[in-house]
Parts: sequence; C-alpha cells; structure tokens
Amino acid sequence: MIPPPRARRASPLCAALFAGAVVALAPAASSANGRFPAAQQVVLGPGTRSDVIALRVTFGLLVSRDAGRTFRWYCEDLIYFPFVPGLGFDPPVEVTALGDITVGFEDGAHALTDGCDVRDLASVTHREITDLAATPDGATLYATDSTTGSRSYVLRADTSLAFRRMGDGVDRLRFLTVEVAASRPERVYASGFDDTPSRTPRVLRSDDGGATLRELSTPAGFGEQAYVSGVSPADPDVLYVRVVEGFGSALLRSGDGGAHFEVVARTRDAMLGFAISDDGRTVWYGSPDEGLFRATDGGQRFTRVGMLPTHGLRFHGGALWLVTDWVRQPWALGRSMDAGEHFEAVLRFEDVLGPPMCARPSEGTVICQERWPTLLRDLEAPEPRMDAGAPPTDATGLDAPPSDGPRADVGAPAADTATPATNDGAVTARPPAGTDCGCHTGPAPVRIGGWLALALAALGRRRRRGLAREMPR
Repeated sequence: MIPPPRARRASPLCAALFAGAVVALAPAASSANGRFPAAQQVVLGPGTRSDVIALRVTFGLLVSRDAGRTFRWYCEDLIYFPFVPGLGFDPPVEVTALGDITVGFEDGAHALTDGCDVRDLASVTHREITDLAATPDGATLYATDSTTGSRSYVLRADTSLAFRRMGDGVDRLRFLTVEVAASRPERVYASGFDDTPSRTPRVLRSDDGGATLRELSTPAGFGEQAYVSGVSPADPDVLYVRVVEGFGSALLRSGDGGAHFEVVARTRDAMLGFAISDDGRTVWYGSPDEGLFRATDGGQRFTRVGMLPTHGLRFHGGALWLVTDWVRQPWALGRSMDAGEHFEAVLRFEDVLGPPMCARPSEGTVICQERWPTLLRDLEAPEPRMDAGAPPTDATGLDAPPSDGPRADVGAPAADTATPATNDGAVTARPPAGTDCGCHTGPAPVRIGGWLALALAALGRRRRRGLAREMPR
C-alpha cells in the first residue's frame, strides 16, 4: 500500500473547492463511517489464480470469490469485531494459498473466508500489524509488528497463519512496509521511521527471513517518508522504494540490493499505484492526477500510458489490475491483458450485491445488513460523471510524452456495451461490469466538476494515516 503525502493544512481555495464538491455530490457524499467512498488497493489469489479478489475501500472490503463475477461488502464491524478502528484506518490485506483473506490492524489480525467466519489470529492478538506480504504462491506470509511501547519485529507464518517473531526485533523503529523477494523468499525488505521526534525514514534488508536487518542508505536520504514498493520477481537485488516529497513522490530504484539508488520517476501528487510483471521487465506506476506510466526496460525509463486516475495497481495472473476513481470513471476496478493499453471493467460500486448472507449471522454481519441500504444510496453513480481533467504540463515521469501528444484509448468500444465519451470528455453511459469501458485516458479539458473532484480526492487522501504498503505488485 502506498499512502498519500503527510497531512498539511488545507488552503482557503482547497477548502472552498472541497465544500463545493460536497454540495455537488450530495447526497452520495460519505460512507457509513464518514469517509468518502473510494477504492484503494486490490489483492488476488490463491496463488497465481484470481478466484479471490479483495478490493480494499474506505468503507471496508469488497470481496469476490468467483473471479470477479460478483462482489460482497464486508463492513468494518464484520472485519474487526469487536475492535473499532480509527476513522482513517487503512488495513494491510493479503490472500493466502488457502484463499483466506488476512487483514492486519491495530489490535492483531483476522482471517476471513466467506464473510460469515472471521478467525482471530491468536499469535498476534493485541499486536499492531502495520503491513503484510506474501510469496507468490501465498504459502508464506510476512508481517511487521510495531506495537506502541515495544520493539518492532518482522513476523513469518505459513498457511496456518500462526505468526512467529523473526530475530530479536529492532528498537526505536516503527515499521511501515515489508516486501519479500519472489525468487528468494529469505530476502526481505522493510521500511519505517525512527520512533523519535526526528521520524527519520529508514529502509532495511534481511537475508535470513527478517531475523537480522541491515540498514540501507542513499546520499540524498529517503525523503519525508519511505515505502518499499516492490521487488523484481526475477531478481531479488532489484528494489523499488517510493518516497514522499511534500505533496509529491519520487520512485527510487536499486539494482544491487540497496547498495545504491537512483531516482527513476517523480509525480507531483501521491504515487499510489505500483506493479511489476512476473519477469521483472515491465514496471508500472501511477497517481490520481497524472495517470498511468510504464517502463519495459526493467523500470528505468517510463512513458505515460494514459490518464486513468490511478489509485492502485497489481500485476497478477498475467493481468494488470487498476484501481481508479469511481466518480470520474465508469468503474472502480479494471483489468488489462495488454500491459495497460486497454482496460475492461471488473467492478462498479453500484453492482455490489451487499453483505454476505449467512445462515448464522454474527454481530458484525447483522450490523452490515443494517447499514447496507444507506451505503447503497451513497454508491449510486453520479450522472454525468466528473471530468478527469488534463494532465499537468510539467508534472510527468522523467520520460513522459508531452501533454499534447496523441490520446491513449483504454479499450476499443464493443457493440452496445462500450461507454461512449462526448467531445468534452463527459461519460454519457456506463458499460456492464466485465466489459471494456471504451473510455479515453488521453488529455481532456479541465471543467469545474473535474477541479472539484480533484480537490475532494486530494483532501480525502490527506486524511489517511500513513501506514500503508505498496499497491499491487
């Protein structure tokens, strides 16, 4: 998970735009917990299959167990019961080899199956789990434990989900992210910050499964915060770290296991999406305002693929999965089989079936059922959808094409199912889920609706806490 930049005081202009956006979007302005409904991260499994899809959203999880044909809503009360998370809490999520959805939070971790059975993981009860990472087959999970008043540890578990501490831990460090090298499961990278007033970002490496951790460094430092974004599946020495620079981000790449780093991309907003192909040659990153970028040389030179607002990415099972802004696009989750050139819609919020139907409902599922009618009204699609806006003229990747270049079509319209776009970029219809959206990701004129959407998205992002892990690998 890649979090947004550190929260700052909003300017009067931003505050005015935010107020206008709330009015423009009413009554569908917030979810049951008070946060604006938004999709953030997608994980899939078990292993290389995509039968289980868990989409993390600001109002819980949207889960499919039939490869994306249907989705159910797991509300926060179902996921965490009886724990009540903070307003801006965004949990780490992974799928195991057995298809369990593992969710970490401030008081431990839970394993979810069909939403009717939530299992507390006793090995981490009352521990703060800040991140999760799995090997490609889902058989081994790593976690980071940074509990207030205690040393921080890297944890490891098999499919039994009985986590054990690796080594003696690290003092005065708060972990944020952890990643495991697919080709060498004992190679683990992690990031965090000093648990002191300085909050200095730190990046660490382990070659023994997290038992011992060695500090990595770079002459320019790791910005205001550092997040391990991914490790090449083909080469454990190729590491990507995303760092926060004010409201923007920089992507650092190392080809020698963290001995040296170079900046390979920058965005002026939060770089929320990152993914790597199975061979490590194709790398993607993206942001809500600057769209989707791709490199085909192992992550060294990036060009813009399109202007789809990118809130999350994951390469899995031969497909690139993209999480986007459902206010500005006809869908929240899409899939590309051609490296990001075209996307088909997998999930629209308005198509979610609701909470799971359980023969013996728990207290959490009962609460979900009670809240569902209100949330369903909030998830009604705005018509017409807000304009995605034009890309900044100079806020691109290091090798991005000029903003007046040719448009990139995100899918050729299919007969009677595509979403036609008007000349000004406004979407006039929505495709059924699972069909090509037919929408464009090239530059579009900025209209007042687009500015309001951007203001709302920016302010919403600033409210999220900064514990998140890298977006889809």
